[in-house]
Amino acid sequence: MGMVISHGNPKQPHYAFTFDDGPTFLKMEDWLEALEQHQAVGTFFFTGEWLDRFPQQERILLSRGHELAPHTYHHRRMAEVSREVFFEELKLTELAYQEATGLACPTFMRFPYRSYKEENIAWLAEWGYIDIEGEDSGDWAGTSSEEIVEKLLPSLANGVILVHHCNDIAKGTPDAVRKLAQIANSRGLIPVTISQHLKSMDISPRYRRWTISIDIPAFKLPFSTKDWVPVVQAEDLKQLAFESFNWGIRHINMGYEGEDQWLQMLSETLISGRPSESQAFCYARRFADQYWAYVLVEVQEDTLVLKDFATKEFHADALVYVINWCIKIALELGCKRLLASRDIRRLNTLCDQLGLSSELLAELI
Repeated sequence: MGMVISHGNPKQPHYAFTFDDGPTFLKMEDWLEALEQHQAVGTFFFTGEWLDRFPQQERILLSRGHELAPHTYHHRRMAEVSREVFFEELKLTELAYQEATGLACPTFMRFPYRSYKEENIAWLAEWGYIDIEGEDSGDWAGTSSEEIVEKLLPSLANGVILVHHCNDIAKGTPDAVRKLAQIANSRGLIPVTISQHLKSMDISPRYRRWTISIDIPAFKLPFSTKDWVPVVQAEDLKQLAFESFNWGIRHINMGYEGEDQWLQMLSETLISGRPSESQAFCYARRFADQYWAYVLVEVQEDTLVLKDFATKEFHADALVYVINWCIKIALELGCKRLLASRDIRRLNTLCDQLGLSSELLAELI
């Protein structure tokens, strides 16, 4: 049996703002400002398509203390799709989430249009998912802020989950959020995310992390591995941190406030000499007197784990150089496979093009 949550713990003075979809033309900032004006937080159920189109926006959302969760990839009516399509929608959304944020994807979601059947809930349970419903604001019809407030006000009490939209139709929603948050504060209610709601009900939210496993071939690929150098000296590491911080790398922009923090992270994961178990080492591709890529790898038994990597250029050939270099190192160390958890959709496509055997693996944590 699956689980559908429509209300939080009625014994706790908590309430949750939730938002579906993701805007295209309107500014997401309008919704964030409305929440933050009254120290509120929101859980945003956005589609995988939106995550792929606006990766910078979700990083802003998360960095400001809000929460992001799946809403399928293509915004399909899930009650009408096959089992195969159902799970494909979940998988595509999780991959988009992980690649946009660098984080494992939460396994609670909301169905578009609230379209689901009993068998859909059972399918969710197979993947460890919980469906999150709540009090419908009706803003999907483009209603005014006054109408939204009037509809939701009677439900504004302990444990309520308010269902709004954050899209180009729900123009009245930000003002409604301001008014509802102000009233909730006056009633002694505390705004929480859905994961906090679940924890108050003794439900521990779970997350799925995807990795790609690439079999190491018995031969080197016909691509050059020149220009790669080990990064072990403090000055070289400092220069790499300085240059790579400005490459627009997603996880750097999310997790580090400046070059000093980024340098510290790189420094803590590097060692001198040959790698061994639980030890990481770094190589960088350098030519024209500047860095163009780096890889941070770790040997775990017969596996070379690509803990981190980035390229100055986004095009596919830059990633081919990374794959090629990792295969070279893996062959030298006797590793049988390469494991990575970043940019895995592009890696998987390139493996197909390069004739390499690869597999996407999922882990529920």
